[in-house]
Amino acid sequence: MTGFRKTWILFLVSLACIALAHGTAAHAAEDTILLPETVQEKHIYEVNPDGTGDFVAIQEGVDSVKSGDTLVIYPGVYKENVVIEDKTVNLIGVSPEHCILTANSDNYHHIPLTVAAGRVYGLTICGTGTGESQDNIADVVQEIGYNIFDLESVYAWQDVFPGYVIHVDHDYGRDKTLSIEKCRIISENNYCIGIGCRSGMDITIEDCELISKDVSGCLFIHNSPVDIGMAQVSVKNSSLKSYHSCYVMAIHSEGVSNPVDLTFQNVKVYAVAYENNDCYSRNNINTWYSVEQLESPHVQAFLETSGFTTSLQDSSQLVHRSTLEQHRKFNKALEEQDSLLDEWPLLEEGITYWECEEDTPLNPQKKRYIIDIKNIDGTVGDGWSGLSGIYLTKDSYGSTLPEMNYPKPVAELEYGETE
Repeated sequence: MTGFRKTWILFLVSLACIALAHGTAAHAAEDTILLPETVQEKHIYEVNPDGTGDFVAIQEGVDSVKSGDTLVIYPGVYKENVVIEDKTVNLIGVSPEHCILTANSDNYHHIPLTVAAGRVYGLTICGTGTGESQDNIADVVQEIGYNIFDLESVYAWQDVFPGYVIHVDHDYGRDKTLSIEKCRIISENNYCIGIGCRSGMDITIEDCELISKDVSGCLFIHNSPVDIGMAQVSVKNSSLKSYHSCYVMAIHSEGVSNPVDLTFQNVKVYAVAYENNDCYSRNNINTWYSVEQLESPHVQAFLETSGFTTSLQDSSQLVHRSTLEQHRKFNKALEEQDSLLDEWPLLEEGITYWECEEDTPLNPQKKRYIIDIKNIDGTVGDGWSGLSGIYLTKDSYGSTLPEMNYPKPVAELEYGETE
């Protein structure tokens, strides 16, 4: 009886908190209906910084509860590093506007959220930085190197990098599901979400906003060189906003033993490209069209007749040319931000092509793509955009970038959906 009473009280309190955050009880009911589905007869606990809940900190709750339990996160700013690696714990925030998890992410192994399985819902999660440039990381990484079968060397190599905001890369995740829903994920350092796939993993990012402010983009995905078995990663009804990085996402393949199915549905992309191509990688084996090619009316016409579509009404607006003065104003607006929670300058959907200050000779080995595609062996594979063992599923549609949408038969484009 006590357990039922607590569940009911938590449901009502959650409903009230979300109604306050969103302004309407109807919206609140829509959000909190998730709670009974998540619990699945396991225990629910409250995390409230004012001391009225079961715990005052998220990590305290994670350490105390059993696998399968749920932590309801009440409004507050939680300045902590949360690690959930050896159990399944659901983190259910009552409102992303009011439930904020934030931590410095300058250290790769010390970040806001490390998780392998479960559900993360209704939170704003911020990875803050010192403001120091990470532009020299690539040179340092090449000097150090690592042995994939030597965990100590891998750990030392990782230490060179700043951290993600959310990191998913743990053996516990094998054959388990992880969903990240209705979250705002903001990074001042590395990618917003970094995913290292394992066999049987099923990861969904849905109704989320990913915002990247530094030299890395929004999403980084790689498979495992040693696991054997399929993994799935789906991004749905979300936006990827890269304010500084030339790559909105990076997808790297470590081999074909751990194949990955990628699904993108209704994903809005707000990316940047640069007139100066120094920031691009010469190792990008992307087989898709470069930014310059996408500006061509002939390429746009060819893509449309081949069944590759964009969610934009006019494919000619996929690339937006901007002046040097506009670039300066944009950078100034970013610099004047006092907090990652402040208002962000407007970035148009598609690819914003910036003029640059420097008159630097272009490197012909570096092409402008906004998705970084790499295979560990350096060769081109038969998967998505040249990847080995990583494939775009037929369920991919409605996204900004044509390559993120599985091509439709021309008959469907001309005569409507076929049965």
